[in-house]
Amino acid sequence: MKNLKKALSLVLCLIMVFSMTVVFSSAASAGAGTYVPDYDTETPVIVLHGIGQNDTYVVDDEGNKTYDDTGDEITGWPLEIDINAALSEIIPNLILSLFTRQDSGLSEAMKEGAGKLFYAIEKDDEGNYVNNIDVPCYFAPVSEIPEEKREMYFNRIPIQECGEIIGEDNLFFFGYDSLGDISETTQRLHRYVEFVREYTGSDKVNLCPISLGGSVAVSYLDMFKEDHKYINKIVYIVPALDGSELVGDLLTGNVSVFTSDDALYEDLMVTLMGDTWSTYLVNMLLRILPSDVLKSALNGLLEGVIENVVLKSTQLWATCPTEYYQEAREKWLMDDKYASIRAKVDTFMQARANFENNQNDIISLGGKVYDIVCYDLPMMIPLTKEYETSNTDCILHVESTSMGATIADLGTTLGEGYEAVGTYCSDPSHDHLSPDGMVDATTGLLPCTTWYFKGQSHEMLQYNDICLKLGTQLMTDRNMVDVYSNPEAYPQFNGARITKYTNRNIEAWELADKSAMTADQIAAVEAAIADIKDMEAETVIDTEKWAAAEEALENALIAAGVKEADETSCIETIATTVLKGMNKAVNKVCAKLGY
Repeated sequence: MKNLKKALSLVLCLIMVFSMTVVFSSAASAGAGTYVPDYDTETPVIVLHGIGQNDTYVVDDEGNKTYDDTGDEITGWPLEIDINAALSEIIPNLILSLFTRQDSGLSEAMKEGAGKLFYAIEKDDEGNYVNNIDVPCYFAPVSEIPEEKREMYFNRIPIQECGEIIGEDNLFFFGYDSLGDISETTQRLHRYVEFVREYTGSDKVNLCPISLGGSVAVSYLDMFKEDHKYINKIVYIVPALDGSELVGDLLTGNVSVFTSDDALYEDLMVTLMGDTWSTYLVNMLLRILPSDVLKSALNGLLEGVIENVVLKSTQLWATCPTEYYQEAREKWLMDDKYASIRAKVDTFMQARANFENNQNDIISLGGKVYDIVCYDLPMMIPLTKEYETSNTDCILHVESTSMGATIADLGTTLGEGYEAVGTYCSDPSHDHLSPDGMVDATTGLLPCTTWYFKGQSHEMLQYNDICLKLGTQLMTDRNMVDVYSNPEAYPQFNGARITKYTNRNIEAWELADKSAMTADQIAAVEAAIADIKDMEAETVIDTEKWAAAEEALENALIAAGVKEADETSCIETIATTVLKGMNKAVNKVCAKLGY
């Protein structure tokens, strides 16, 4: 049951775009030719983490942690959910609806069940928690954080090498509540910047807003304009500057599964469960309920999640894109009881409208602003209205993270002969069009200080070692001022790779008993590792070459007996093929029958 709770929590988090975990680390680039870095070891770095990178706790009136009946801490994040209470609300109406073939209170039960599901983070109509929520935020550098928490932060935000460059006395994590109040978070950040400046004796600070931290930065830089003079650098890492289309579509009800049977009965479950026989069996079981009843039930669940989680969290409202806001506002926030929440979200939206002016003001005062963006991937979960064409990093649409760059639809280009618009850079000697013809960076606010990684997913960016190195260079190197500073090592447009699995494989090899292996087996593995190491020294990513090197290492380890081949049985393959075909056939028949 505990694992089921965690799995359901993860799925719901993804549906609401709560997953945004992006980090950076590492030091100077290799192969940078004559380029020489000049490290700034004096200016402190403040990391504004992404969603889910700071746990929060439900505490009693004395501030002590509370525990559930299994002895686990009750947390606000990760989401504490009560599946049994939700199921007790839903199952009777589900059975009745199956029997009557109608929505016999099922959609309302799903809505009510969502409220019981998220009991720990229940809020009143002004957005205040019903329970006491403790939000850890250490007014201390990394060097003074308790070891357990230090390890937690570095596991989630592995910036150890940045700490090695500037010293851990100069590295700070600003902890906030991802489900909280954007206004309160903003004020706390202002106080935190004051603390860091006082603690370090530095007049300036560097900010690193990660994912949802980008929304926090949008609010902070507008609410506290007097702090602009204290900003030395801002390095945005796939920032949620204009939210996510997924949140916008969820809040406005423009959800693909309500309008597309392909999205509901084919794409959704495959995305969540994978291309397996069990996925297609689940898809066919969903047909037990008439399509309109199932969609009504899902809509009830969506409304319950919004009313009990999103609606009363101004921090989450900050992930609603500007173009969706008025419609979402009319739908959810116009009741007088939500006046306080509405006012705070309106204030944030005005801060977003002022974003360009605020960045320009920081730059005029001598500050530097940088951005790292990922593109050319579909949304992680196919719920958005235009999920088949929207160009994203799996979580955020590119226009949001890139400050407005022009991006082609998935699978297309901007067109043969396309010329850069030149909104923010019309220098004829600059080329801000991506080699693949998909990105015109000149319409983004900062075309000369924004880098793009093709095919790199938002939630796995922390394992793209070149992204990590770039982030560190931008934060610490005085000579890394724009995309032309060191283009041989860090071109404006780069590729994707994930070192997580290769590092695990190399570690497995280092720990392996090699006594029974042949010389050829050992040589094959070591040659594959040498190829990986050579490629890791290259900062210009060849994605296909990297994938081939990963496969070669994997195969060599399997041949040496260090790993077992991940094989799908013949029966499973046949079952998947058969049930996939049956699912398509069932969908066609149901579509003709209007079922």
